[in-house]
Amino acid sequence: MNKPGLLALAMSISTLPMTALASITAATLYPSHAELTWNETEQIRAGTGTIEIKGLPLSLQDQSLQVMLDGMPDATLQQVQITRAEREEFVAEETRRIRKELSEVTLRIQEQKDLISAWEQQVKLMDHAAQSPHELTASELSDLAIALKDTTLAALKEIRQTRVSMQDDIALKDRLTRELAQTTQRAKATKNVTIHYQAPESGAVQVELRFQTSEASWRSEYNARLNTEADSGGALTLEHMAVVHQTTGSDWNDVQLQLATANARRGTSMPNVYPWIVSPGKERYQAKMRAPVAEMQAGSAMADSVTVERASTFTQSYRLAGKVQVPSGASGHRFKVADHVLPVEVAVWAAPVLDQTGYIHAKGEFNGNVPIPAGLATLYRDGQSVGQTHIGELADGETVDLGFGVDQAVRIKVVNELERTGEEGIWKSENVQRRQNRFDITNHHDKPVQVRIFDRLPVSEQDVLTVKPLEISEPVQRDYDDKKGVLVWDREIAAGETKSVKSGFEVRVPEGTSLPPL
Repeated sequence: MNKPGLLALAMSISTLPMTALASITAATLYPSHAELTWNETEQIRAGTGTIEIKGLPLSLQDQSLQVMLDGMPDATLQQVQITRAEREEFVAEETRRIRKELSEVTLRIQEQKDLISAWEQQVKLMDHAAQSPHELTASELSDLAIALKDTTLAALKEIRQTRVSMQDDIALKDRLTRELAQTTQRAKATKNVTIHYQAPESGAVQVELRFQTSEASWRSEYNARLNTEADSGGALTLEHMAVVHQTTGSDWNDVQLQLATANARRGTSMPNVYPWIVSPGKERYQAKMRAPVAEMQAGSAMADSVTVERASTFTQSYRLAGKVQVPSGASGHRFKVADHVLPVEVAVWAAPVLDQTGYIHAKGEFNGNVPIPAGLATLYRDGQSVGQTHIGELADGETVDLGFGVDQAVRIKVVNELERTGEEGIWKSENVQRRQNRFDITNHHDKPVQVRIFDRLPVSEQDVLTVKPLEISEPVQRDYDDKKGVLVWDREIAAGETKSVKSGFEVRVPEGTSLPPL
């Protein structure tokens, strides 16, 4: 081959794009979105050329894409193009996977059918043996009957269990059959990124892509574990778990995962405050308030993401140790973030007039270097699951107050000592109602317990209706938690002991006025 031919061949080779299949290496997740990182070492040629990266998620937000070349200071980016590509290979791969699963489940169903047939044959043999006992003594006949019964019952049980198991496999086979028929309709598209570069020489460069997607996010969940056997009242451990979701269509293998608390769903700035103009018979402010709604919607676009490596005044981030696997799919993947141990006061709370059941409550102060996000909490009391609740965002010094279910060893009885309604007065008649209750609290534990009893007195908002307390046990907290009429008693009750508190009231209204329903 002559030299011009060689030169032409070299030039044609240098213009061919270098292709890489995208693989995510790092991810920073937010409650509303994610910033993903792809990087790889590529060999580039001197002059101009292209690098094509395939298989990026279709949800890649074009305006968020950042491309960097490192390792060759004078190499420059000329242009970046983003295109959509249909993933035909996805159809073939999914078809192979589904057909393999179909083959496996079909084989299992056949094995289960064969097993049922074998057990049914045994039942028939037992039935035949029972009908042909030949010449047996009464004792031998009795032993045979017992053996036949036990063997037949065991066989019938195996048949039932196998049929139940087979039903699940039949349902799986039907689902896989439907999926196989729909595979071609579910072919996923992807995005390709083509990078045009210019380099002074050939060599290795580090290519890094960063982009945002709405198909990955995280949320906080908690396991709240209460230990009532702690020396000082109780101990509450909040296990902070990160629940990671990603449906980008590609599995993440060996990904460095970081979790940030900044939430783009809340927008980037407060809404504008407009004048509130009112006039008789009209509320013109409603029309005026329509303007900022559109502005708020426009301002709620995804904010620029900033990776925060440490806690700050406004946001926190958590970097998981080591690299993790996060398959694509609807299921959430849970990772441990931190444990927070709180000393708590444990007491049994009850409002006997409303519900005579006592509920265990743990109250303490959260101490943490950084706030923790709100999330669903699964509650455990001394190792037993008792339910779920929602924990709001907690900052250092804030109170944690959680209920941990019923305490069946604390019994509460309501004794109505006085219930009287009628008219009273010599010169001026009034309608009067009096009620006096006694709450008897018995501790059936083998150790003392703290009990908090709640009750309420009627609260009048009209001068014609007056409320007067009757016998109220002391000490008592009145208007508890700034709630008018709410009474609270705190008592320590020894093992096997019963203590009582009293609560009563009187309500009066003028003659001709009806008493409120109480």
